[in-house]
Order: sequence, then structure tokens, then C-alpha cells
Amino acid sequence: MKPEISIIVPVYKVEKYLRKCIDSILNQTFKSFELILVDDGSPDECGKICDEYAEKDPRIKVIHKENGGLSTARNAGLDLAVGEYIGFVDSDDWIESDMYETLYRITKENKAEVGVITSKIIYEDKIKITGNYELVVHDQQEAMKTVITGSLYDEVVWTKLFKKETIGNERFKTGIIYEDTDFTYKVINRCNKVAALGKPLYNYIKRENSTMDRAVKEIRLDGVYIYEEMYKFIKLNYPKLREEVLTKYINTMLINLNYLCKSSKTQASEEKFLKYCYFY
Repeated sequence: MKPEISIIVPVYKVEKYLRKCIDSILNQTFKSFELILVDDGSPDECGKICDEYAEKDPRIKVIHKENGGLSTARNAGLDLAVGEYIGFVDSDDWIESDMYETLYRITKENKAEVGVITSKIIYEDKIKITGNYELVVHDQQEAMKTVITGSLYDEVVWTKLFKKETIGNERFKTGIIYEDTDFTYKVINRCNKVAALGKPLYNYIKRENSTMDRAVKEIRLDGVYIYEEMYKFIKLNYPKLREEVLTKYINTMLINLNYLCKSSKTQASEEKFLKYCYFY
């Protein structure tokens, strides 16, 4: 029987966390799903752990591929997925038992193409909840504004359930670390409705040297490039939201410029950065 949801988990060098992640998915109260584990050429025991679970549960599919990064792993999962809806979980995180039941319910009941819940960001010494609020249903314009401003929900894909038909042929841009930002606003543009509930059901483990951590600490032009591209798109299609995107664009440039000034980067790096410093 065809599963309602395909849950895609990219796997790379997370041997310490992987079992807890997989167990939290298999223990969901919502049962009609397939779990696609994408071993992205992990050099540790992750591949064996994935195969071990697949032997025990027929809902699990495993892809073993050469290392290509998070985006290539998610894209491989998308190409294999058969569910009506798509969910994403990072392999060093874990989810509450009713997360997908909640996402599926609010999405179906409100005839939305995207469902959203909130998360708990777990630090070594504290836990931050990203939102507590009652159900809201946004149209396309409202959803785009909300994603851009981050007022109720933002661009991360792991707090969301996407209708596969709405994703269509959209895929994660490879070779960057702002892939969620690029992917989400483009999918929102294809939506009529987004249903969101401020219930923290995803547990994001804040680790040193994670992809998101590196995105903050390293001098990377990915964010500048993505927000520049987004600004051009929003200016054309959602002109009332152009100022919100321009603010994010400028802030990202200033953050990179600040790190650049403090680092020993070469003149070539400076010139590469400066070519993006044009406002439209």
C-alpha cells in the first residue's frame, strides 16, 4: 500500500546520534510512511546502521551514494519518494512521537500544500522554543511574508510537511549551505495555503561545527547569493515584500563583511564579496 508520507533523512558522520533519530521516526503515532535513509558516503558505521534498520522494518529504504553534501542526499531521497507528502529530518536530531500525525492533520484538514510546526533548539545548557501559537492558515502572500520575516515560521524544511505534487521538480541547490532558504520560498510560491501550528515537536540539537553553525561562523557568500536571487524574485512577484528581503540581503552582506575584516582572507576573497554589494 502506498505510504501517505515519505520522510527523507540524509545521513553523514552521525553515528552517535543516528539510532535515536531513526527510533523517534519509527515510533510515530502516524504509521503510513516510508523512511528513506540516504547514506551520503558516510565514513563511519552509519551505512551499516541504516542497513540494520532496513532489515527489521519494511517501511525503510536505504540509498548508499558517494558523498555530495546535504542537498544531493535530500535530492536523491526526493527522486525515490512515493508518498503524497514529503518530510525531512536531519539525522542528528529527533522528533516527538506525534509530529507527523499533527503535520498531516493540519495540512489535510485545511487543504494546505504545506504544514508547519515549531521546534526546540537544544543547547548544552538551555532549550529554546521557537514558537507557541494557535493554528493559523495563510494564503500564498501571507505565507511568503511570514517565511521572509520569520515571524511565526521560517525557511527550515525540517519543521514542515510538503505536498509532493507542489514540490514538483523543485530540488535543493547543491554546493551551498543556504539550501533550505532557496528551496522553501520557491515551494511556498507554488502554494495556495500554508497551515501552521506553534507546537514544538522537532528537537534540533545545536552542535558545534554543524552545517547551520558553520553558516554563521564561516565567511561564505552563499547567503549573499541566495538573498540576492530571492530579492530579484520577490521584487518581480511580491513587490510589497521587497523591503523585507532587502533587509535580510543587506544584513547578510554586513555579517560577511564583518568576518572578512576580522580574517586573513585574500584580496581575491574581498573582490569576490564586493561584486555582490549592489542594491537593486
